[in-house]
Amino acid sequence: MAGIMLGVSTSASAADTIEGSEAPASRDASANTDGSSTGLNEIIVTAQKRSQNLQDVPAVINALDAGMIEDRQIGGLEELQGAVAGLKFDPVSGNSNISIRGVGTTFTTGAGENSVSLHLDGVYLSSPQGAGLGQFDLGGIEVLRGPQGTLYGKNSTAGIVNFISAAPTREFEAGVTAGYGNYDDLKGSAYVSGPLSDGVRARLYIEGGQRDGYVKNLQTGQDLDDLRYIGGRFGIDADVSPGWYMEARLTYRREASNGPVRQPYDLNRLSLPIQDTIVTPRRLNSPLIFDGNRSIALASLKNTFDLGGNVSLVSITGASRLRVNYNSLDSLAQGNPNDPIFANLTIPIAQGVRVSTFSQEFNLKGDSGPVDWLVGAFYYNEINRTTGSVTLDGRLLGSPSALIRVSNGRSKRESASIFADATISVSDATRLFGGVRGLYERSQNDLLVTFQLPGGTVVQTDCSPGAPLQRVTDWSATGRIGLQHDLSDDVMAYGQLSRGYKSGGFSNSTCGNQYKPETVNAIETGLKARFLDRRATLNFAAFYYDYKNISVEQSTIFGTNVVGAPKSEIYGLDIDGRLQVNDMLSFDGNASFVHSEYKRFLSTGGAIFGEPDGTDLAGRALNKAPGASGTIGTQLEFPVGSGKITLRGEAYFTSGYRLREYNDPSLRQNAYELYNAFVTYEPNDLVTVRGFVRNITKTNYIQGTVVQLNGVTGVYNPPRTYGVELALKIR
Repeated sequence: MAGIMLGVSTSASAADTIEGSEAPASRDASANTDGSSTGLNEIIVTAQKRSQNLQDVPAVINALDAGMIEDRQIGGLEELQGAVAGLKFDPVSGNSNISIRGVGTTFTTGAGENSVSLHLDGVYLSSPQGAGLGQFDLGGIEVLRGPQGTLYGKNSTAGIVNFISAAPTREFEAGVTAGYGNYDDLKGSAYVSGPLSDGVRARLYIEGGQRDGYVKNLQTGQDLDDLRYIGGRFGIDADVSPGWYMEARLTYRREASNGPVRQPYDLNRLSLPIQDTIVTPRRLNSPLIFDGNRSIALASLKNTFDLGGNVSLVSITGASRLRVNYNSLDSLAQGNPNDPIFANLTIPIAQGVRVSTFSQEFNLKGDSGPVDWLVGAFYYNEINRTTGSVTLDGRLLGSPSALIRVSNGRSKRESASIFADATISVSDATRLFGGVRGLYERSQNDLLVTFQLPGGTVVQTDCSPGAPLQRVTDWSATGRIGLQHDLSDDVMAYGQLSRGYKSGGFSNSTCGNQYKPETVNAIETGLKARFLDRRATLNFAAFYYDYKNISVEQSTIFGTNVVGAPKSEIYGLDIDGRLQVNDMLSFDGNASFVHSEYKRFLSTGGAIFGEPDGTDLAGRALNKAPGASGTIGTQLEFPVGSGKITLRGEAYFTSGYRLREYNDPSLRQNAYELYNAFVTYEPNDLVTVRGFVRNITKTNYIQGTVVQLNGVTGVYNPPRTYGVELALKIR
């Protein structure tokens, strides 16, 4: 639950450079400091495809380096959301829904893409089912808030999260790590890194682990929501020739689990009117045997060419393959096994996903006197194949046989864009910046839905029988324009207008359900300040969003439709800061205050909550958009013999927020707080012992929810977890 620029340590140097996006000259540069032993180290980020001091970037960026990630045991989006106020991560039905400043998605079928654009080593990660994979052995994480329609363009209405893998080192080193925690959480990893020859360096990382499930199935005794995984990454950096630098990465991760799982959590909104339903957190009463797995393989190749005259050409090529299989995705209904009519009533769901992607980006950038410029082009291709089945118990229909619905879909997306961005120094203190991106996108979908009716009759519905595929083509222009001014050497103010865009498409569950692209027109103004002899920073940003066509899924047993809210409004304030009191003590934190509301939105699928189709939802807050959230961290570092101990405590808070757009109490999450603690002992440079406790107070809250039939089901957050880790290095 640390804030922006988390856990500053006066011993940090090169670790404060978020690596992975620049040529070797900037890669090896140590982080700049102000020369004071108690001053804050500066953090260099590459989120805008240039090396920049975090305090000089006219945007809100949350950055974590490798040391921060390790000390806080951040293993992906689940832990990252506690480090960035206003960022929400909500896994449900195997999807990872992410939002920033109230802008995000609530999709549960895998249709569409996230409004927060995820990247690993410069490669775009499109599918919500794969959002939590491959985030290990990291050199840094950068989170940009707000529309990023110029440099990233595609699906960046809410912001960007860049995961940057650890780079091969110029000197040999190796290490092993072993950890153990409650729920029999056992994990291990190893790496070796260093030069292969003059100018060529490599890094190999492997990991594996398992833990017991957080959820207990009381009827079968099966531990649900457990985890078994293996993964690794191989990277090569090479100085191919003077002026040519290459980075190659190959990443693989496979996870297996008795899940994913969601459960009824409100007695007033049970999935079906059956007695003896369990609503205790992380307890399920189902005869189903749960099983699932997912894997991702991702390759990236980055070439940087120094063309002379402060001009460089960068090529980033990426390809990925995602595989997802869930054999008993959910038990939407739970029955009393002693009930003579509805004993062991279940609605099993199975899902299979196959996503293959290819992307290519070129950008040419340079520094020509007062102008820092960049031009580029981007191409993206995705093929997505999905299968799904839902079995409705015949007893619900008064029939001895079941109703089975099977869907088979194949969709394809192609996207191409060109972009340009520049910063012009009007004077030593004033800079004008701006950019534009032109985007072309085509998506097509072929869906076959089969119903096996009670009695054995089979009915097929082909969304495009003997006709062209469901197809849509979009053209869009996005960009930004702004001004920043240095009020002094330590204070910078900025303001900007920007526009973000998210692709439209088709439901992968029902025919003819096309949804529109989303757009965000944003205004943002901010102030970034350093003071107390640069021992403290305090940053403010105020923003306003005009948000059009936000997409929301409405689920029924016969399919899931995507509906849109034509117009919404969001405005708010972000605050973050850090303070280095002395060599031992530091504080950091951030807060996000958001007001959101639908301006035009008519209810669809809300009849079970007393809001029939056509009910005006205007004036209600957006889903997953808390009015206030924040983090605060305290870190104490002190010497012990020849080593040191670092103690850290973190607190996260959020006000209540809507889980869905209806007014039913079961669809609202109340305010809550989370508390974490970490301890790190480093007796020398080669040995590190870490301990952690997360969710100290055993807080329970609903992360994601699904509205289906006449009730709701949801996913609880992880319970209290704790563990220790031993890391050994060889140099």
